[in-house]
This record gives sequence, C-alpha cells and structure tokens, in this order.
Amino acid sequence: MDFSNDTIERHPIATTEVVRQVNTSKKTAGLKVRLLEERDVPIVRSIMRQHHETTVFRNQPFSDWKLDQHFKKILARPPRMACMVAEWENRPVGVAWASADSYMLSDGPLFVTVHVIAVDLEQHPIRRAKSFLALVAGIRSWAASLNATHSTIHVTTGSNLKATDRLMRASGAQYIGGAYVV
Repeated sequence: MDFSNDTIERHPIATTEVVRQVNTSKKTAGLKVRLLEERDVPIVRSIMRQHHETTVFRNQPFSDWKLDQHFKKILARPPRMACMVAEWENRPVGVAWASADSYMLSDGPLFVTVHVIAVDLEQHPIRRAKSFLALVAGIRSWAASLNATHSTIHVTTGSNLKATDRLMRASGAQYIGGAYVV
C-alpha cells in the first residue's frame, strides 16, 4: 500500500489500517492499539485529567471545553493527525495524540510530533508501562506509513523524569534535549 502524502490526503482510512497493524507480543496479550472512537471520550477524558494532575501545569484549571475541541478535531480524522488508544480487555488504558507536518526550516519530509502520551494511573505499573510502549509502537507504525523521518515525543510533565527516561529508552527513543519552564 502506498502511504505517500497524496494517498493519505485522499484516503484518511490509511491511518486506521496502520494502527490495526500494531502487533502486541505474547507478553502483552489482551492489549491492543486502535484509533480513538467517540465511545472512548469519557474514559480518555479521565486519563487526561490524571495526566494533567501529574504535570508542572497542574495549577492551571483543566479545560473540558478545550479537550472537547481536540476530541472533535481528532474524531474528524484529519489525514496528518492520529489519536491512538491502548485498550486492555476492551477498556482504554492509555492514549497518544500526534500530528505530522514538515519541519519548519525545510521543505523535506514529514516529522511526527507526539503531543501527549498518557496512561491510566489506576492501572498496575507494569500494565502502564506496557500500554505506554504499545502506544509508542503505534506511533512508530503511523510515522513509517507517512514516510516521516523523525518522531519527537515531548515530555512536559516535569514529574517522575527518571522513570519516564527509562520508559523512553526501553521504547528505543534517543534523548535529544529537554523542555524548560522559565
């Protein structure tokens, strides 16, 4: 299947097909990655609230209105945006939202920017880690389908950075810098 930009533009279903191709190993049996559906919104909202409460931005009021606007945009299935859900036993346990565009200083290929990866903090730590890693695998598959040359995951929680670094390294990510709040 050709996943060139023109194909993606004309056939947004390609993202769904790519996400379906994310395989989970025997170690993660029962865990799958798929695109966000409208029925997921209440649980994903809860996961996003949990995530927000762990960030350095937790003093900012959580905006249901703004999240609803993101949900509307995501559910419209823009061709260069994906919102993936990690599902365990038919229940969302994690979410990742990413978009693709060209690098601002180049006419070159697409870059994928991962805006958020959040997991259900009520899950066992091992399941949280597996969910996180499955979402990263989904992002990798989607980025490859777009022929994206780079995928950047922004870590802006400002909390539990050592554990986050271990997870990122376990996913095969390479550290390239950091985020600073001034």
